[in-house]
Amino acid sequence: MTGGVSPARSRAVEVLRDVLGGGARAAPLVGRRSEGLAPEDQTLLRELVLGVLRHKAGLDAEIASVSQIPLARFAPGLLEILELALYQIRHLDRVPAYAAVDQAVRQARVLGGAGAARLVNALLRTLQRRGNAPAGTGETTDQLARDFSHPAFLVGRWRKRFGDDAARRVLAADNRPSTLDLIANPGRTTRDALLQALAQEGIDAAASALAPHAVTVRSGNPIRSPLFAAGLFSIQDLGSQALPLLLPRGDLLVDLAAAPGGKTFAALFSGHAQRVACLDRSPVRLRLLVENVARLGAGGAYPAAGDFLAPPLPAGRFDRVLLDAPCSGTGTLRKNPEIRYRVTPEAIERLAAMQENAAAAAANLLAPGGFLLYATCSLEREENERVIERVLAGDPRLELATIDAPDALRPFVAGHLFRMLPDDASDGFTAHLLRRKA
Repeated sequence: MTGGVSPARSRAVEVLRDVLGGGARAAPLVGRRSEGLAPEDQTLLRELVLGVLRHKAGLDAEIASVSQIPLARFAPGLLEILELALYQIRHLDRVPAYAAVDQAVRQARVLGGAGAARLVNALLRTLQRRGNAPAGTGETTDQLARDFSHPAFLVGRWRKRFGDDAARRVLAADNRPSTLDLIANPGRTTRDALLQALAQEGIDAAASALAPHAVTVRSGNPIRSPLFAAGLFSIQDLGSQALPLLLPRGDLLVDLAAAPGGKTFAALFSGHAQRVACLDRSPVRLRLLVENVARLGAGGAYPAAGDFLAPPLPAGRFDRVLLDAPCSGTGTLRKNPEIRYRVTPEAIERLAAMQENAAAAAANLLAPGGFLLYATCSLEREENERVIERVLAGDPRLELATIDAPDALRPFVAGHLFRMLPDDASDGFTAHLLRRKA
């Protein structure tokens, strides 16, 4: 420790500054900054960083209400110290309030001396005496945006599209810790056998009804398990596992933007495809895809370099194509909470223009009678319904097709549209099924 400060809290301040000020992605950065920490400190570092990001607007509003100094004038790092402490006081029952305050005061003293320590102590003691304010009780869009730390423009459009109750459920789900989902590899094990093997290593997990090989981890870290290295499972969100199940079964599937391979493996493991041409344009991500294919022994997967905007494949030759397009990620705010501080209407419009080109290029690969599943992890109309409307308008050979989903997924299907809103089980996904006319 430096000045008696726990290493997890010291690194949490550094990570928050890099994420919010430097544009870094939170989860990968937490993983890198966890190196050398004890397992309990790794867990605390992740909880602190992602927790503050999920609740930042509400935390800042509380701090501002008792500070005579505008938050923008705080010394670098001081606001993050206060946010971390207040998050622990308000949201972490297992951390005593006095311990959170003591650590924050120690951090402030290391950062700015006795004056900074006195300021932090005074603000936190005042907030501690005030007690917890009722969470999520706001009624207006601005109040909900503050209470749930979401951009007001997203809150407003979600209320309009999904209704107040559904929008509030999405906001609340975004602010709860995300689950870790696995897909069991039937070439190496069964789902039940995997659950037993994980339990023997102290990892509590359960089967999911949404996908045939899906497992949700309740506690423990399976990535450290030798079962992972042995290829018995891969990491994949439930919604992502569901996407290949929305396509008709067949032999060959083209998976565009495929890395790190989750949807390819879900298609192969479920028998919805016997072979998958899995393309990606990122060399780094393509290498990860190749490594995952080798680790899982997925013989039906054929990785190749290819840009989803200009696939290096012959036009009009393929019966099934899957495009999970790069998007704003507004369905993944519980897992990637930093997105909420970066997404803008203008950024969504720019992505939509790219997605329209990508969907048109993917549709051009279809043989007569072939199917394209266009999907995003976004909830925004610009990236989903509007993209499909424009692609259909530009290519008279295409038509909407009805999704014949497995029973467990039918509640999320309305004709040609699949929409899973974020909840405790999954991130949010949207998909449309198109068909080239015979």
